[in-house]
Amino acid sequence: MEITEFFELSTGQWRSLWCDRYLAFAHFEQVLSSTDIESQSVDKSAVVVEICLDKSR
Repeated sequence: MEITEFFELSTGQWRSLWCDRYLAFAHFEQVLSSTDIESQSVDKSAVVVEICLDKSR
């Protein structure tokens, strides 16, 4: 699979459920989250350079 195909297949709404139990304290924790991934039409090389320069600081 090419990276471009991976990103194309990743677009949409993703939901996540995370649970944890603390037996010593009889405590249960549940976390729900939702992430929306959208494709953008921009000059790809300019965006990559901008991200790399920002992360290097």
